[in-house]
Amino acid sequence: MVGNIVTKILNQYFDGNYGRMARLFGVSPMAVHKWEVDGEFPAKRGRTQQAHELTGIDHKTLTPSIYKSPEGFETRLREFRQVE
Repeated sequence: MVGNIVTKILNQYFDGNYGRMARLFGVSPMAVHKWEVDGEFPAKRGRTQQAHELTGIDHKTLTPSIYKSPEGFETRLREFRQVE
């Protein structure tokens, strides 16, 4: 967990206090802990946008997984394009 973006924001803006961060984002401290374990903010319910507005950090840094294609997609896409 050390070094991920959620941990950095938690420490920089909330002095490591899960409760304070949870209150700002309107979630439970356990939700913040889950984000920290996941290493990114969830895209659901505007959490990435909220983190962006708080910090000014780019969305790709806050939630990198939403910018990655699922495994095997490139192969399926090539096959799809060959059919056309």
